[in-house]
Amino acid sequence: MIPWRSKFRAFAIHLALSAGLFAGVLALVVGLWYPPPLFWIDGGLQITLLAAGVDIVLGPLLTFIVYRPGKRTLVPDLAVIALIQAAALGWGVMTLHAERPVLAAFIGYPQNRFFAVTAKQLGEGPRPVEALVALSPERLPLVFVELPTDVEAARRILMLGLQGETSVLRQTERYRRIEGEALERVLAGSRRRELYVRDDPPFAEEIDRFVAAHGGRAEDYAIIPLYGRFGRSLIALRRADGRYAGVMAQEIRLR
Repeated sequence: MIPWRSKFRAFAIHLALSAGLFAGVLALVVGLWYPPPLFWIDGGLQITLLAAGVDIVLGPLLTFIVYRPGKRTLVPDLAVIALIQAAALGWGVMTLHAERPVLAAFIGYPQNRFFAVTAKQLGEGPRPVEALVALSPERLPLVFVELPTDVEAARRILMLGLQGETSVLRQTERYRRIEGEALERVLAGSRRRELYVRDDPPFAEEIDRFVAAHGGRAEDYAIIPLYGRFGRSLIALRRADGRYAGVMAQEIRLR
């Protein structure tokens, strides 16, 4: 007779232990490598869901299959399952680290938006990642990509990435601190709340909630889109001092 009750009990215990361990590791990883909103819009969530499917579901399911009280090979079987789970968790952590976005870079007209940039992309440029992150004091590092003020010249540089040449986001020699003229150009790229009232009402509602929570008026903040590989956010900069104020709204794609 199959000991269903014992199997379900072993499955439940293993599932609880796996979920607790995974949640603890994930909290540490996200806290270190994925400041909001980058976890949601630039790969952290997607990698985490995949790793969770393997680590949290597969391990307890294998335990359910092999568990039988008094089974002679039970301990070796559980040891193999633990090794499989440890490998899956290690893969998830390494992938989260390798794919982590390090900063957000602002590209001016005609883009006027921030783009999440990964450590791998920055590693292909001439400047050390640490030096680039040091350009910004924010928890979410923000930098400015310096392009020619001539619109056509800037457009030609941006088009190089689409033609197989080095993307401007990898040209880290163009990265600058957001201050002075660079700050003015970032603030000038702000979207008006009315634009979202007309084209994206849910974002307009999120803007209103953000302003209510942080004080002032919508006009006190520069509203700038931030694009990642799996979604977009609206981030807010205080017009008074140019400091990062937080995430106003976001839209996530799970695919």
